[in-house]
Amino acid sequence: MLKEVSTEKLEEIKQLVIEALNISFKIHDSLGESGEEVIEKNRFGDTALKVDIDIESAIIDYLKKSGLSLQVISEEHGTTEISSNPQFLAIMDGLDGSGLYKNERGKGRYATMFGIFLGENPHYQDYLVCGIAEHAKKKIYLAVRDLGSELIENKTSTPIKTSGITQLSKKTQIRVDDFFPTNSKIFSGPLKKSGYITTYDKSSAIYYADVASGKADLALECTRKGNLEIAISYGLIHESSGVIFDINGHDLGPKLYREFGQQTQLPIITAATDELAKDLMKFLEKNKGS
Repeated sequence: MLKEVSTEKLEEIKQLVIEALNISFKIHDSLGESGEEVIEKNRFGDTALKVDIDIESAIIDYLKKSGLSLQVISEEHGTTEISSNPQFLAIMDGLDGSGLYKNERGKGRYATMFGIFLGENPHYQDYLVCGIAEHAKKKIYLAVRDLGSELIENKTSTPIKTSGITQLSKKTQIRVDDFFPTNSKIFSGPLKKSGYITTYDKSSAIYYADVASGKADLALECTRKGNLEIAISYGLIHESSGVIFDINGHDLGPKLYREFGQQTQLPIITAATDELAKDLMKFLEKNKGS
């Protein structure tokens, strides 16, 4: 169970997450074309761009000055110890959608993801504040524990919710991360064969932001590369009244972040409602192997 965090501490963490995401905007804009420079392969063997590394570095530097007792896990920097015996875990993806960034810098839908969890070894449900910063439109999708989700744009905050769709239909807005064959085999293959339309937008952050804000109904992908995106998005989806389940219909909430699906590609269903997730699972079971 989640331990108590004071209202004052939760507000402090909220402002810290917002500032971290605003820092990502500043670094992105200041780099311009130089952000596309290829620096190195990251710990997952993927190409790392200067923008990925510099955004994470700037946020880590900010966290070091924050006074919050943290450990940080990020895509490009791995594990960073901000303090000994950390009380919180920060999870970050400096830029989700690097391919889009290279092809459509300043226009494409890519984002920075950042969240803070209670405890050094949290469950998914131990999120405190999670956010997604969509760069081209300067939008921040933010969730605060038990206080709901909001869209922050032009210094204005608007509450957001999922679409509330409860049944799978040909009108259902479905996003599938077809970069991974696991997702094509389990999700988009059977769906397309039955006449459903699926979209591959090349950024997990955007799938989750769209489900949380009601622009999409389903986001279907798998665990991989430390599950950074899934962990950060869990709070956003949950606070927007959506669900994130494994393929067997089990909520990810009680699962330990550091243990679940870290070494294998396990299918994950993100849905606007519990009912929609279960309707999809019925369809997948009926069409398994098709």
